[in-house]
Amino acid sequence: MNKIEKRWLNQQFPEFKMSDEDGELVSSTSLIGKWSVIFFYPKNETPGCTIQAMTFAQYHDSFVAFNCQVIGISSGTQQSHKQFQCNSNLPYSLLIDKKSALRHNMELGKTLGRIPKRVTFITDEMGVIRYIFDSQFAVKTHAAKALSFLKTNSNNYQL
Repeated sequence: MNKIEKRWLNQQFPEFKMSDEDGELVSSTSLIGKWSVIFFYPKNETPGCTIQAMTFAQYHDSFVAFNCQVIGISSGTQQSHKQFQCNSNLPYSLLIDKKSALRHNMELGKTLGRIPKRVTFITDEMGVIRYIFDSQFAVKTHAAKALSFLKTNSNNYQL
């Protein structure tokens, strides 16, 4: 178990209020009542992040079938998030983590001391973190691992 898992697994996802790509305010209360896949990614429009985001888009209907929303989070601007969403046909929200406040609060850290880590969390219907996948370079694997976890475990945690 790595540092992030030790800190966050089976804990409530921290409270947050962030704007999405349309300027709408989204808070941690939006995690209640459905499963959520929340993935932190380094930067809009970069090769690895584009592949990761498009892989989540590819599996989006499968996530919805599990009553699961997908949310991407990075420190990009509203304009860069909207452009990224449009350019990559992303059917889910991208939240703006201004000054990486939530990322810092969660102590997600950086790869090679400078690149924000790529971490995916799954929360249950009560907003409790049930799964964490932390890999900077397995960009296609984040969505597949999340979907596999939901297929195996979504019935184990019920409201």
